[in-house]
Amino acid sequence: MSRPTRLLESRHTPGSLSELLMVALPLMVSFGSQSLMQFVDRVFLTWHSEAALAATMPAGLLCWTIMSLALGVANYTGTFVAQYEGAGRKERVAVVIWQAVFLSLLLGTLLASTGLLAPWLFGLIGHPADVQANEVSYYSILMAGAPLSLLMASLSSFFSGRNQTAIVMAANLGAVLVNLLLDYTFIFGNSFIPGMGIRGAAYATVLANLSGCLVLAAVLIAVNRWQSYGLFSAVRFDSELAWRMVRYGVPMGTQTFVDISGFTVFSFVVGTLGTEALAASNLAFNLNALAFIPMVGLGIGVMTLVGRRIGEGRPLLARKTVNRALGVGMIYMGSWVIAYLFFPHLLLAPFSVYAEEAQFAETQDTVVILLRFVAVYSLFDAIALVYGYAIRGAGDTVFPLAIFAVSSITLLIGPVMVITTVWGASLYACWGAATVYVTAIGIGMYWRYQQGKWQQMRVIEAEPAAESETSPACSLLAS
Repeated sequence: MSRPTRLLESRHTPGSLSELLMVALPLMVSFGSQSLMQFVDRVFLTWHSEAALAATMPAGLLCWTIMSLALGVANYTGTFVAQYEGAGRKERVAVVIWQAVFLSLLLGTLLASTGLLAPWLFGLIGHPADVQANEVSYYSILMAGAPLSLLMASLSSFFSGRNQTAIVMAANLGAVLVNLLLDYTFIFGNSFIPGMGIRGAAYATVLANLSGCLVLAAVLIAVNRWQSYGLFSAVRFDSELAWRMVRYGVPMGTQTFVDISGFTVFSFVVGTLGTEALAASNLAFNLNALAFIPMVGLGIGVMTLVGRRIGEGRPLLARKTVNRALGVGMIYMGSWVIAYLFFPHLLLAPFSVYAEEAQFAETQDTVVILLRFVAVYSLFDAIALVYGYAIRGAGDTVFPLAIFAVSSITLLIGPVMVITTVWGASLYACWGAATVYVTAIGIGMYWRYQQGKWQQMRVIEAEPAAESETSPACSLLAS
């Protein structure tokens, strides 16, 4: 560990609120910037057409569902970086980064090819023709940019693995700014650029990710120059290391895949209820994402600190971090709950600015009711994220995957299919099922955490007494 990093950590008492915020806040801002990018897209598309707005949710969800396994590999790069850094092996850090780049390009190219199947995929769903056309365009362009999305995640992991989360935050905020500048022009056009509607929103997102990659790559090259990582002498494909990264990264991505898949199916089924129902659901989920996605940053911060405390053999100190994180999460999410219940029209105001008044008024009334469901399950979302990432930080990754898989099938997908095909169409009943699903996840994660089994778990081997402090890089390096 470098001297500046030691000095930075020494200012914060282990288990303190300041330590938690130092690690988690930049991650919350980074994840929040991604939700802001999606929010901006959907605000502008609301002004463009209801069909375009209705298409963004199912197409975007399907995109991230299919990408989730590869993103798990890209995001897990940070773990390899952190462990090689701890072992003082900078030359291996450089090799890891190149494997991440190669895997991002390879997996991203394979994902981009799924755009050819978009007409068939969305034809199976049976949404209205105008919505389908928008879904195909949005999905195809976003997937064409999959290599950039994976590359940005991989390059970000280099910095997060070295505890430099502020750099990740800056790159993400820059990408949001690029997206904001391009979105309006690409969607509506100007004297020089024709309006492209939903295709313009997708192009803006891809170019924003490109800008983020360029910023991160430039800083990485500068770090290599200052700290001698041997980046350019490590350009080679290491099949053993690459396979190890895939082997550990895919299970992480699978958890995300299971969760997103449930809501993807939910979105598709709700779409069969009509364009208005799908548009209202998209708006409600969009407002929910503004609150939820930054909480993922808090969760990752908790996972990092719990893992550190477990490695130190101080699980009771880890509990202090988790308790403080739950307090932060409930205050943050509670503020959104108040907004959902008492100020829904204020939240919806940006969407209504240039939307067709009569059409939007009907959608808005539906969204106000849907936000009441969001208010109920948001608090359980906070519980699920804090406790779920806490046990993952200790090494308990099987239980979260299992509870997501079982709950998604039995409490979300199954009930929604029955509601729409057997009991007759009911948008609010579908949202009731979604609320039960999220609530069950929160209760399940709390129960698992309180069992305390995570306190005896480890992902690293025990340190031999005769070895040096840096020898046990961890099970990933030993495997």
